[in-house]
Amino acid sequence: MRIILVRHGQTDLNVQKRLQGSSEIPLNERGREQARETHEFVVKNGLVPTKILSSPLGRAIETGAVIAGIDISGFETNSITAINKPAEIEIEPNLIEMSFGIYEQKNMEKENPEFLAECFDHPEGYKPPEGAECYDEVVARAERVIERLRTRIALDEFSEDDIIMLVSHGALSHGIFEYLKKTPREKYWDVDFNNCAIAEIFLSSDGKSDDYKFISNGFEKNW
Repeated sequence: MRIILVRHGQTDLNVQKRLQGSSEIPLNERGREQARETHEFVVKNGLVPTKILSSPLGRAIETGAVIAGIDISGFETNSITAINKPAEIEIEPNLIEMSFGIYEQKNMEKENPEFLAECFDHPEGYKPPEGAECYDEVVARAERVIERLRTRIALDEFSEDDIIMLVSHGALSHGIFEYLKKTPREKYWDVDFNNCAIAEIFLSSDGKSDDYKFISNGFEKNW
């Protein structure tokens, strides 16, 4: 059994350096191309997923479907939701992106540049805006994802041949990295996890030797 974590493909807001958070923002054409190229990568490397757990947001669901080779041509890709998703994809609500509340979709370099420095350069002191999540809440959701997966593995819900793919977002993925390695909060953003990057996750039965490693750096660096 192998477990891989993938970040969704590029969106217009990634390129525009806007915080999309939990907003429903679709992949752009470059994002779909990235997902198709990642499909070729997983085929070449024997990593085609047999089980997919995805964030409920359409950009993650579509990315996962394309990477897995699932035909979604009958779905409206701008509004893929947990209701009209491909049946092969299981929705995991805790994989949704970090909420940035009232700052979502805004150009923060114009709106409040100091917020960006606090959020990304000094996450240990971050104070969320109205309606947003704090980092502790994001890491708590990451913990729920990992511990639920660990429990399911212990209950033999997956076979030895399964390749489980988690499809999520930038901030939540970093929350998973922090939880696995127990790194200090100030190092939250020390690694890049670009669009369609892939990390392999290694879970121990007791959680004492959990780990991860990057097996694909994805594509050009965006938010």
